[in-house]
Amino acid sequence: MMIPVPIGDLDPAARFAMVSWTLAPRPIAWVTSLSPDGTRNLAPFSFFTVASTDPLVLMIAVEPRDDGGRKDTLANVVATGEFVVHIAPEHLVAEVARSAEDTDPSFDELADLALATADAEVVRPPVIDGCLAAFECTLLETRQPGRETLVFGTVVAAHAADHLLAPDGRIRSAAVRPLGRIGSVFLTSRQIDSRGARRPVAHSRP
Repeated sequence: MMIPVPIGDLDPAARFAMVSWTLAPRPIAWVTSLSPDGTRNLAPFSFFTVASTDPLVLMIAVEPRDDGGRKDTLANVVATGEFVVHIAPEHLVAEVARSAEDTDPSFDELADLALATADAEVVRPPVIDGCLAAFECTLLETRQPGRETLVFGTVVAAHAADHLLAPDGRIRSAAVRPLGRIGSVFLTSRQIDSRGARRPVAHSRP
């Protein structure tokens, strides 16, 4: 039996908890961006999806800082018009979780985590080596229907790990083992498969 939930009576934290534990597991966009002065930034976002396939457009939702200000990713993308969305592999789950920590805009998460990078083909933010896939994006538009700001990016170049690609260029679906998020917990595909949602790897908001 389904029980009615008075969404309108819930405070924002309770609404966030409800959707983050039920709309799950959520894919994670691990996003690199650059500030106007060239400072590198890396952050994960689990309110993330495909907004269009023709043209290919990705969307991430960025919540504000606790003080109401813009997070570094949003500030960078609005200022420069570029970002790269990565799909991280299972063995980088700890790095993904750590990159979610709130830091000063001058902090370089890529250097802190000792992540190897390569130059992107089209945009200026770097591509992280060893990810399952990477999508170079240019800013299409932003919208703010509520608390979060929606960032829409047109994919201008894409990369995939060589072990994912079959000879015909299609993705080997069995080889894709991405990370996910349930509630505030980052999980590997194996943990999701084994109902490991309550075995936390790290706690952070998206």
